[in-house]
Amino acid sequence: MCAIWKLPPRMAERIMGLDVGDKWIGVAVSDETGLIANALKPVRRQNLPSDLEQIAQLADVWNVGQIVVGLPLNMNATVGPQAQKTLNFVDRLKRMVPVPVSTWDERLTTQQAERILIQQEVRRENRKAVIDGVAASLILQAYLDHARMVRTREETHMADDKDFEAGFSEEEDEIITLTDDEGKEHEFVVVDVIEVNQKEYAILLPIDTEEDEEAEAVILRLEKDADGDDVLVDIESEEEWEQVAQAYEELLDDEGEE
Repeated sequence: MCAIWKLPPRMAERIMGLDVGDKWIGVAVSDETGLIANALKPVRRQNLPSDLEQIAQLADVWNVGQIVVGLPLNMNATVGPQAQKTLNFVDRLKRMVPVPVSTWDERLTTQQAERILIQQEVRRENRKAVIDGVAASLILQAYLDHARMVRTREETHMADDKDFEAGFSEEEDEIITLTDDEGKEHEFVVVDVIEVNQKEYAILLPIDTEEDEEAEAVILRLEKDADGDDVLVDIESEEEWEQVAQAYEELLDDEGEE
């Protein structure tokens, strides 16, 4: 008589988030619903082949179907030395794992992680041991929230398409078109308008970004032209950009606590 062994069911695919530093790699994975990011134990860096192997092993253990890596761009969205290191890591990781690997704008994530640990009264000497994992979970959570927003928008479009033969059209005051340096037009949704230091700023997200692509928020200052009409103006001061970005993050934190 032969015994029949039943294998345990394979867990649902998850999404992994990484915060790649020089000494540590913060790691986080989503829950099975793809809604909540959870920090794992950070990976201590040794050498690139070993680092990649550890990440690949974790991806296999957690049945990861996609990896999102935080990209530390400069405040003006340019690629600096640290961001270039991350891009090199991503390039090697893509050859190592059989799942899609993409980047996500992580500007101010480390500062946000530091604030969270301070609020939780984690002693300064103990923060280094957990800050990478917290940063990775913040990166992943931002990606998951954006992906959920994209799915919701697509579902709304599909529902409205049933009622309108011409297809779905957004409200005029919610969608704007911007032209980049190459003359190409891009559509953005205005996700919020906030006031900082008695000035108003519009927070924009691109609506033509795929789920596996990096979505970079755009912040523009609202001003009045000679005719009294609202116009959007680029923020040239890095200090002003940081103040607005921090104010918006704090607003999101407050909404999340409600």
